[in-house]
Amino acid sequence: MIKSSVLLFCSYFLLYSCSGPAPASKITAISEVKAEIEIYQSLTNKNDNIVTVILYDKKNKEIGNKSINIWVNQKATDYQIMQNLYYTKKHYYRIEHVQPENGQYDLQIQLANGKKFFLGNASTLTTSSPNNIIYNKEASLNQDFSIQWSNLYDVNRLCISKSVEIENKENTNIHSFIEGPTDTIKINADGDYQIAWEKLLFNPKEKLSTMSFTFIAQKKGTLNPLLLKGSSIKIWGEHQKRTSFK
Repeated sequence: MIKSSVLLFCSYFLLYSCSGPAPASKITAISEVKAEIEIYQSLTNKNDNIVTVILYDKKNKEIGNKSINIWVNQKATDYQIMQNLYYTKKHYYRIEHVQPENGQYDLQIQLANGKKFFLGNASTLTTSSPNNIIYNKEASLNQDFSIQWSNLYDVNRLCISKSVEIENKENTNIHSFIEGPTDTIKINADGDYQIAWEKLLFNPKEKLSTMSFTFIAQKKGTLNPLLLKGSSIKIWGEHQKRTSFK
């Protein structure tokens, strides 16, 4: 009985995974589309960017077909298919290095029936210099640690992750590293973050090795209000810094 159930599940999974995307020809209105739009933009160069769009139908199944066209600032995106694990595929539209127009990334869509619609838009992120982040690339575990930043403009989150070196109990010459949980805090364009030296210490068998700091700028854009519920558009960029401890 269990074997039959497993076979039935596997057959259903393979059938669903290999059935392909929802046919674009059945999509006749923008109100039948859910769009997930993500724009990555470098915080040092607005022309260094990647725009990715994934479309879904009312059943939350990906819509995939070259007969649907998407443009970003009048430049056509490429329809791409990426093979994932377990026979699944990802269908999406992508374009890189789009020059912003009037401080915007503007997306338009044309359905298979020829109808064109406004899809969404997002304002560019304000560029900033990573040199405005002041810290020690190599720090001591016997002193308080501090990192300061200024004029990072649209940056609004700081993610902090730690790598800890663990001594091998059987062989002290062998060391391994584990990644600790990531802390995320809300920040402004100007600020600082400090850690007392006592909090940098663990125990004799564990030693803080590195800390990574990711300064993230993220904003939402504007979507066509006729799109299906669950549609989204965001633009983001980041500065990354890292400190080694000794």
